[in-house]
Amino acid sequence: MRRRNGFTLVETLIVVVLLGLMGLIAFPKMSAAMVRSDLRSARTTMVNLMAAARAASVQSNRLTWIEVEGNKAYVLASPRLAGPADGVADTVGAVRDFTALYGVTLTDATGDIQFDPRGFGVGFGTVDSIVLARSGYSSTITIDGLGRVLK
Repeated sequence: MRRRNGFTLVETLIVVVLLGLMGLIAFPKMSAAMVRSDLRSARTTMVNLMAAARAASVQSNRLTWIEVEGNKAYVLASPRLAGPADGVADTVGAVRDFTALYGVTLTDATGDIQFDPRGFGVGFGTVDSIVLARSGYSSTITIDGLGRVLK
C-alpha cells in the first residue's frame, strides 16, 4: 500500500474557507477599533497642541492661541518676533493636518483657544469645545475659561 504525505485539495479548501469566514466576522470589530484608536490619537495631539500653546505663552511672554483652519490646527504667538513683517503672529511648532494624520475631521465650536502671557486661558467663564469625528464616531474636547482640558 502506498503512503500519502500532505493534505488533499478538499482539506486545504475547507481551511481557506474557514479562515475567510473568521476574517469576515472579525473585520467590522477591527475596523471600529482602528477608528477609535485614530480618534484617541487625534485627541492626544490636540491636547498636546494646547500644552504647547500654554508653554509658549509663558516662555515667550506673549499671547498665544490655537488656530483651527478646516482640519488643520497650529499654534500662533503675538506680537511677531522674527521674519518679515507681513503677518501679526509667529507660528509656533508644526501645522497638524488631522485628516492626513488620522483621517479625522476637526470642528472648533466657539473659536480660538487663547492663552495670556501667564499661561491662563483668555475668556474666563467661557467654555470652548473641539469635536473630532470619523466614520460615525466622535470625541469632544472641552476646555474651560482657564485653558484646562475638562474631558
